[in-house]
Amino acid sequence: MIIGKNFFIVEMPKAGSSFLRNYFKQYENIELTIHHETISNNKRLELLKLKQRIGLIRNPYSWYISLWNWSCKNKKASPLYSDLVSRRLKFKRLIFNSRTLKYIIDQISKDTKNLENLFLNPKSKKNFNKFVNIMLNLKFRNLVSSDYSFIPHKNFGYMTFVFFSHHVLKKDYEVLFESNKKLEDVINFIDSKIYTNFYFKTEKLNEDLKGFLNKNKIKIKNYKNIDKNKTIKISNKILLNFYSKRNLDLIEKKEAFIFRKFNYKKLSKLKI
Repeated sequence: MIIGKNFFIVEMPKAGSSFLRNYFKQYENIELTIHHETISNNKRLELLKLKQRIGLIRNPYSWYISLWNWSCKNKKASPLYSDLVSRRLKFKRLIFNSRTLKYIIDQISKDTKNLENLFLNPKSKKNFNKFVNIMLNLKFRNLVSSDYSFIPHKNFGYMTFVFFSHHVLKKDYEVLFESNKKLEDVINFIDSKIYTNFYFKTEKLNEDLKGFLNKNKIKIKNYKNIDKNKTIKISNKILLNFYSKRNLDLIEKKEAFIFRKFNYKKLSKLKI
């Protein structure tokens, strides 16, 4: 987290958080905690009283490309890669619900070598689309080997889970693991528990950051030489070429909450 006198920023992965951390390192009176840490991790509930509680968000299409690209290049430095290519069966990692038994069976039978091969070439459209299908198809959800695997709702996406886990207290989003509730009711409940009240969009990170600094009368320091993720700006034409039609439909269906809440345009609706 990035914590100032009257604000904090929660760092959703692959949404520009490294750029922001490198920028705010220039200020002596701003605290940087562990990267991607949440309030559920550090238990600093007093931060929820701060006036400006900032989150990060990104277009779902480019978010998945960035997540996969980074995992291809960094392998086990990526928590997602490590989970996918490993068998996660320790008792402390299990969530006991309607999916637990199937999760254990799928972990035992997981083909880790085949999963490793998906990350050999970051330019492979074929491997990327296999990756997206694993992340969004309920049939393969147990392979992800994280808390996300235990969510019983079919039409729920990995990005939405990551968003909730960084912008909502764990005690409030744990309702996701209950199978006796309708997904619509679950999402509406969690949406009401989001503790961030302002967002930096990855697609216009410089603009949002400058606006925030000016509004709070914080002196703007050097940011031009700070590296930003090269996948931040990807044209719709390139996205359409890289995604299979099936996976475009999957993303738009499973990440419907993100599209709706942050007014992202669906590629299937655009004429390009």
